[in-house]
Formats: sequence, C-alpha cells, structure tokens
Amino acid sequence: MLAAALAALTAGGTAYLALNRAADDAVPALVAVRALPVGHLLGDGDVQVRGLPAPAVPVGALTQVETAVDRTVVAPLAEGEVLTTLDVRTAALLTGLVEGTVAVFLPLSEPAVAASVQAADLVDVHSPVDGSVVVPRALVLRSGGGEQPGLWLGVDRTGAQALAAARGADPAGAALQVALHPQP
Repeated sequence: MLAAALAALTAGGTAYLALNRAADDAVPALVAVRALPVGHLLGDGDVQVRGLPAPAVPVGALTQVETAVDRTVVAPLAEGEVLTTLDVRTAALLTGLVEGTVAVFLPLSEPAVAASVQAADLVDVHSPVDGSVVVPRALVLRSGGGEQPGLWLGVDRTGAQALAAARGADPAGAALQVALHPQP
C-alpha cells in the first residue's frame, strides 16, 4: 500500500513538473482568458501571453497584450484560444475621427478611379444632374475595387444625408463623380 502511494505521488509530481515547466520550443502567444463574444472591446484583463509549443501557435498569432487592447473581437473566442490577426479588427474605419463622423460607401462606375484614390485623400462628390458639389472635402477612409469598386468616405450626418439624396435618382450610385484634392 505504501509503495502504491509513493508511486502515485511520484507520478503526480512528475506530471506537475512537466506541465508547469516551460517547454524548450515554447513561443509567446496571446490567449483569451475567458469566452469572448463578437463585438467585445478587448481590455487588459481579457487576454494574456502564454508560452505554447510552436506547433500549437497558428500563423498570424498575436504575441503582445498591447496589440489587442482596444480592438474589437470579430470572431467568437473560446477560453484559452490563441488570438490571431483574423480574430480582432486591426483598424476600424472610424477610429480616431471626429465624433459624429459616419462611414458611407460610395459606389463608382470606374474601377480606375477607386484604384487611384487612397485612404486619407480628400474628395469632392459631385451630382450627376448639375455637377454641383454634394459633399465637399470628404475624407477617404478606404478605397476598393473588385466586383463593386467604390470608396468608403468619412462624412458628418449632413453629408451622409446629402449623399443618400443624390443617390436617390441613381440607386446604384455609379453616376456620382469624385474630384480628388491635391495632398499638401
């Protein structure tokens, strides 16, 4: 009986040491400390860095708490799950902009226009009816080509209403034109 107890104690101690020592191939990875839902804004207490075996760490894994704090969860995370760049929003369209700014997508008929405009550019949006400026100096948040080329614009609520009204005559919005301002 004593031999069995000593064997069990030895096995338990060995297992404890094996589980609590750092593995030689351990790499840092950021993990969720509890289940986190989509839309959750990450704080310091939501994640921690753990040393994990390299094969267990996926490509794109985050390795520092600072890279996740104040980011939004875009995929449900289980407790202990490694966070990757695909699990958190890396940059929201409206982060850091003036309060009251909204993002509006403006479809464009010319892919070349969407390809030539970049984030942080300023554009005037012109009416297809009379050429008047519908929204002056709209901030380009993101441009994109693909199936539907267009621009994500940062505007105030009045600008969003003006764009919606201008697109009313052309629901596809492709007739609206943009004029690019020179960069200072």
